[in-house]
Amino acid sequence: MGARPVSSDPRSKRSRQQILDAVHRQARAGELTSISSLSAAAGVTRATFYNHFDTIEEAAWFAIHDNFDHILERAFEDRRRGISFEAAGVESLRLIVEVFRSAPQLVRLADAYDNGADLTGIAEIFRAQTAIVWVDSGRESATAEVEITYAAAGLYAVLAIGARGEDDPQDIARVAHAQLPEWMRQPDRG
Repeated sequence: MGARPVSSDPRSKRSRQQILDAVHRQARAGELTSISSLSAAAGVTRATFYNHFDTIEEAAWFAIHDNFDHILERAFEDRRRGISFEAAGVESLRLIVEVFRSAPQLVRLADAYDNGADLTGIAEIFRAQTAIVWVDSGRESATAEVEITYAAAGLYAVLAIGARGEDDPQDIARVAHAQLPEWMRQPDRG
């Protein structure tokens, strides 16, 4: 199981993006129910859908993954512009809470996806992005994979549970940030 590599062909990139955009639209409307309706909403054939994804859950997972990639890129850009690591981190976590709240159907479907990695669903996206932060921090450790996995699972749990409530997303983000290990909160201190 797993997605095919993203093609560099512009038409393939465009059809993949059309599918992911349709995933977001349909999930926000609570209408993400079948590959046929998703393909029609994306303006592609079912065969084109299957060229990119095996299931709706996989497409939802990649839609969330792409969102989180953009959030992480924004955080790194904020850091390059001189914004503190803490402020960039809290803002990233706030944006993730907003993603969770804006499309619960998308989150539920993405969480059902198992790509065979260390964690399943959205927790695996957190693990992959936590690994990026680990590398960026310049840390070395024999237990890196364990630390990354535990940090990602904990972060996901705090944000997912917090997003289900009515608390202010900024407050949830601050709580989640405070629960992170020191190397994620202040990687510059190494």
